Amino acid sequence: MANIQHYIFVDESGDPGKPFEIDEAGNKIQTGSSLFYILTAVYLDSTKLFALENEIIEIRHKYGFKSEIKSTIIPLEMYKDLLATINKIGIPIYYRLIDKTKYKGKFAVAGHTKLHNIFDDYNLSKLVLFAARKQELSEAEVVIDRADRRMYNGDYFDGFDKYLFDRINTKTIKRIKHITHVNSEYVNAMQLSDLVSGAIKDWFTGKNKDLKKIIDKKYLYKIW
Repeated sequence: MANIQHYIFVDESGDPGKPFEIDEAGNKIQTGSSLFYILTAVYLDSTKLFALENEIIEIRHKYGFKSEIKSTIIPLEMYKDLLATINKIGIPIYYRLIDKTKYKGKFAVAGHTKLHNIFDDYNLSKLVLFAARKQELSEAEVVIDRADRRMYNGDYFDGFDKYLFDRINTKTIKRIKHITHVNSEYVNAMQLSDLVSGAIKDWFTGKNKDLKKIIDKKYLYKIW
């Protein structure tokens, strides 16, 4: 019997930038960054990953949809069908939603060579650590949306990966073995993570309260 592999697919909605700056008069000035940041981790073992691939192929065929699956462009009914696969297959979803207007921690660290965006790095690692502990993972693979901000001085993600390994693993427990940075266009499970992030965003902003409700509560875990 083949060994079962384990994966955590991570995507985000919003951006990790600081939403406000303070001018010389003490006024709060918007920077253009989003007022929220949502990170979503989809846990799949190799059996469920195969099942998800088949479900997505069937739904694509049903709607004749050939483009990348993104929450901002797919038809609403297709969106609902795709979210329903979470319940059908039984896929645990972990998410962290940060209202940046209430966030009291640090964002960027000026001049820091290792953590130039501590907000992004810290919150992502917190989410992955919680998911890995909850699933009692060993030597899993983390697949994360490729973002240039995670490359420190052109190191091709080595600095970020080291930070994540150090946060998730211990001297005696190797929860994750590989970290892969990918373009979500080519990974269906990453696209599912994007859809969940989009559904949570629409719930949080009040645009659409119903999409998040499709996901059975027993598969959806909010990380504080």
